Amino acid sequence: MHFINRLKRYLLVSVLCVTTVFSMPVQAKTKSKSNAQKAAEQAAAAALQAEVDARYNKEIDSNSWENWPTGPQVYAESAIVMEASTGTILYAKGIDEQHYPASITKIMTVLLALENCQMDEEVTFSHNAVYSIDYGSSSIARDEGEVLTVEECLYAIMLESANECANAIAEHISGSTEEFANLMNQRAAELGCTNTHFANPSGLPNEEHYTSAHDMALITSEATKHEEFRKISGTSRYVLRATNKKSDELLMNNHHYMISGYKTSKYLDPTVFAGKTGYTTAALNTLVTCATRNGMDLVVVTMKSQGTAEKGVPIYPDTQNLLNYATENFQKVNIAENETNFTIGQNQMFDAGTSIFGNSAPMIQMDTEGYAILPVTASLSDATPSLTFNDNGDGTDSDIIATLSYSYAGQTVGSTNLYMAGTTDTQFPFSNTENASDAADGSASQNHISTARTASGMRVIKINLRIIAWAGGTLAALIIVILLSHKIMKNYSIRFDFITKWRKRADRNSFSSKNRRRYKSRKRWKSNFFKKFK
Repeated sequence: MHFINRLKRYLLVSVLCVTTVFSMPVQAKTKSKSNAQKAAEQAAAAALQAEVDARYNKEIDSNSWENWPTGPQVYAESAIVMEASTGTILYAKGIDEQHYPASITKIMTVLLALENCQMDEEVTFSHNAVYSIDYGSSSIARDEGEVLTVEECLYAIMLESANECANAIAEHISGSTEEFANLMNQRAAELGCTNTHFANPSGLPNEEHYTSAHDMALITSEATKHEEFRKISGTSRYVLRATNKKSDELLMNNHHYMISGYKTSKYLDPTVFAGKTGYTTAALNTLVTCATRNGMDLVVVTMKSQGTAEKGVPIYPDTQNLLNYATENFQKVNIAENETNFTIGQNQMFDAGTSIFGNSAPMIQMDTEGYAILPVTASLSDATPSLTFNDNGDGTDSDIIATLSYSYAGQTVGSTNLYMAGTTDTQFPFSNTENASDAADGSASQNHISTARTASGMRVIKINLRIIAWAGGTLAALIIVILLSHKIMKNYSIRFDFITKWRKRADRNSFSSKNRRRYKSRKRWKSNFFKKFK
């Protein structure tokens, strides 16, 4: 018994020794592996931070524009601020570089739906629409054969970024997602996009699916012209009704943090009325935001932003900084109320010093809804105007006879249209006068119609309507005098030899043949008269 107990103790000690011996190299190996992983993670983090820093320190193109407000640094690789109604670019950072857009693609999908569909049209989900999307991508789990209205699909697309709904809308409009992609590219070209090619309606990864910040701003600006887009995109939450395939309602939330606070209320902004988020591994974070500030409809697009552990950072702080930059540094100027270079107004263009012209309605009218976006330190007189005449060469029947555009610091900042009052058949050439006061005081009377060329080489025509009116009135009076004189000379015989005739009559012994007959007649009458009394 004693022997057995001793044997057990020896075996236990042996096992402990062997375990200790073999466990030491394993721990050392584990420790070595942990250090290698840590070093690799540190290297990856350093490389990532270097990329983030490079994007942040990337040159801001608009900061090199002369007399243009200096814009803030942002973490996005590409960013733009555009005023939607005028197309004025307020901030530019790599705006024409091509990037993967991810789900902000869906703004184009929604735009085409608004342009080609009625909101109450029914959309039936096909097998391809439901099952062709990537596993785990954004969806609201619709089934094959399910029916939604166009409006319900658009809410799902803009709020929940539902990829199967984007596919269903594409097939409803064009028959297939491939044909719809062709329609997307055609519409993008019409809007002036030059760095865009779409391959699908949702923005899922595809090497042939790309766009730029500038092009996305153009697409979004066009979408904001539709009230339905503003309404749908600006909705924080929407309840989808039960359908033919789903018996329960579905609550959908907007994923844009500046519109909806269902994840965080930190970035909520009441001036933001529309927007769309996007993310894929290749695209990183993309964001479109629309806000109204100082009467300006601002469109902010940021692309390829690296996220952090903190929710919404730096994507939403970037957008906040850009909106604040635009608000603090720019103003919206009404062109009709501030234009002084062109004599378009009633008093300037037609006041000839008489009640006839002074109270007339103007022949040429300026659109009162034309605006220019300028730095707060500038006025409209600091901008350079240019006039483009509309010859209606495209066959369209337009009241617009010319467009008056403005540039500042080499950038187009706004425009307005000029119309011919009353009729579109009459053509009335006019243009910029270098000194508006010359037209007002008549100092340009020596050349009431003259031609010149601007610094840009465009041919312009200068007109002083007061001189034209005076010349026209004088010509009309002269024509009337000539016509009256002609009529008088035609109906009355005017002879200028009456002096000679008067002198001949002074000679009483000189008679004309007519007078002789009258004399002889009276003599015979007297002779016969006196014979009766004899």
